[in-house]
Amino acid sequence: MTRGENVRELRLLMALRVVTVTTLLVCAFGIEVTFRPSEGLYSLFLLTAVAYGTVLLYAVLDRWIKGTRSFTLIQLVGDALVITAFVQITGGLDSPMSFLYLMPISVGSMMLYRHGGLAMAGICWALYASLAYVDGLWAPFGGLAQRPNVEPGGTVYLLLAHLVAMLAFALLSSYLSERVRVQGKELAEKQRAVARLKALNENIIESINSGLITTNLGGEINFMNRGGTEILRLTHQEVEGRPIEQLFGLGKGYLSVIRRHLLEERRFRFERYHTTSADDKIFLGIAVSNLYDKAGQPLGYIFIFQDLTEINALEQEMRLKERMVALGEMAAGMAHELRNPLAAISGSVQYLKGDLNPAGETLELMDIILRESQRLDQAIKDFLTFARPGRFSSQVVDLVKLFEDNIKLLRRSAEFRPGHRIETRYPEEGLSCEVDANRMKQIFWNLATNALKAMPDGGTLSISARLLEDSCQVELRFTDEGQGMDEHQRETYFQPFSSSFAEGTGLGAAIVYRLIQEHRGKIFVESAADSGTTVRILLPHEAAGTRRSPAEAQSPVEALAAGGSR
Repeated sequence: MTRGENVRELRLLMALRVVTVTTLLVCAFGIEVTFRPSEGLYSLFLLTAVAYGTVLLYAVLDRWIKGTRSFTLIQLVGDALVITAFVQITGGLDSPMSFLYLMPISVGSMMLYRHGGLAMAGICWALYASLAYVDGLWAPFGGLAQRPNVEPGGTVYLLLAHLVAMLAFALLSSYLSERVRVQGKELAEKQRAVARLKALNENIIESINSGLITTNLGGEINFMNRGGTEILRLTHQEVEGRPIEQLFGLGKGYLSVIRRHLLEERRFRFERYHTTSADDKIFLGIAVSNLYDKAGQPLGYIFIFQDLTEINALEQEMRLKERMVALGEMAAGMAHELRNPLAAISGSVQYLKGDLNPAGETLELMDIILRESQRLDQAIKDFLTFARPGRFSSQVVDLVKLFEDNIKLLRRSAEFRPGHRIETRYPEEGLSCEVDANRMKQIFWNLATNALKAMPDGGTLSISARLLEDSCQVELRFTDEGQGMDEHQRETYFQPFSSSFAEGTGLGAAIVYRLIQEHRGKIFVESAADSGTTVRILLPHEAAGTRRSPAEAQSPVEALAAGGSR
C-alpha cells in the first residue's frame, strides 16, 4: 500500500472512529438508563472523552507523520486501549464486548499485513490479560456490570481462548489481505498493460498515413483516423454517422456490390477520383474488408484508403512515355520509307504542271496533290525531329533576347491575326540560362503558335520568364485566352496525334515535351474548357547540358524514358 493510500485509509478510520464511539456511547447510555438508572455513568463519559481526545491527537499528528507505518501503529494501539477500557466497563474478562479487539487486528492485517496483524493480536491480548492481573491500571473505568467470580482456571481458559482466537483471526485476515494485495497488484498491472496496449493500438492507427474508416453493417461511419481526416480534409464530426456511399460518392446500392465481393473474397479493392472539401481532386485507392468481433460475428466494414494522385500521375506519364517510345521507333522507320517516294511524286506533279499547263479541274487536282504532299512532308519532318534530333549543344543564352527575336517573327507569321495581342513580362536586365538555343526556339515556336491557333477570333498571348526565389530554376509561362481544354484533352495533350487543330500533325506538343525532358526540365498544363490555357515550364538555372549522360549517342527514345514528370 502506498503512502498516499495510507493517508486516505487513516483519515477514513478517524472519521469511522468518531461515529463508532458515538454510536456505542448512545447505545450504552440508553441501555443503562433503561435498565439500571440508579448507577452512575462516570466511566462511560470518561471513556468517551478519552476516545474523542485520541481522535484530536491523531488529527494533530497527521500534519507531521501522516501516512507512515508508525502513525498507523499509534492509532491502532490507541484503539486497542480504548477497547480495553470499554471491555473493563462492560464486565472485564467476561465482557461480551471483547470481540471488538478483532477490529484493530483486522485493520492492522490490512494496512500492515501479516506482521502488523500478528503484532496487533499480541498487543490486544496483552491488554486483555492486563484486566486480570493489573487491576489498578483500569480502576478509573469501574465496571457497570456485575462481574462473576472467575476461578483461576477459568481466567487461564479465557486468556488462552482469546489468544488463539486473536492469533487465528490475525493469520486469516493477514492471509486474505495479502491475497487481496497481490491480486490488486496483478489487476493493476493487467490494467496498465491493457491501457498500454490500447494506447499503442490508438497510436498505430492514428500514426499511419493511410486513411482508415470503420462502419456498421448498414454502412454508417463510426470512426475515422487522423490519416483519413488529412486525406479527405474532413473532421471526425463531419463524417461520423454519414453513409460511406455518400462520403466517397459511390452511388446508392454500391455497398451491396461490396458485400457480394466480400462473400467471395476476403478483400475488395477499387479506385476512384474524389473531390475533397477544399475542392482538390485526388485519386484514391480503397480496400474494403469485413470487421469482426472476438467471437467472429460481423460488426461492419473496414475501409482503408490512400491518396494515389502522384502515383496515378506517374503511371499516366509512364504510359505516355511507352507510347512515345513506340512512336519514335515507328517514326524512324517510316520517315525514310515515305520521304523518297513523296519527293518523287511531288517532283513529277510539278514537272507535269509546268509542262502541260493544265487548266480547270486538272489544275485544281494538281494543286491539291502538291499541297497535301507539302503537308505530308511537314509531318515527316516532325517525325524526324521527334525521333532523331540533332546533337544537344548547350550554351549561355539570354532568354529575354531569344524570346524578343522570336516574337518579331511570330508577328509576321500566318498564325498571327489582326485580333491577336502579345504581352511580355520578364526582367529588364535579361535572364541568362544555359540551354540549347535551337531547341528553345522550337519550344517557343510550337507553344506560341498553338496558343495563337487556340484563339481564332483574337485574344492576348502572355509570355513571361523569371528566376524563381531559390535561384535554382527558371520559370517560363505561355498563357492564352483561347478555347481551353477539357480533362481528356489535358491528359492527352502531350500524346502524339492528339492535336485539337484540323491542320496540325499532333506532334508539336510531343516534341516540346521531349525537348523539355532533354533540358532536365518539367512542363505543366493548366486549362479548362472556354477558360484559356497556361503552359508552365521549369528549367534548371545551371547548365542542363553538363548534367546529361556522357553517352551522347543515347537515342531520344531512351532520353525520353529517363526524363522527369510533366
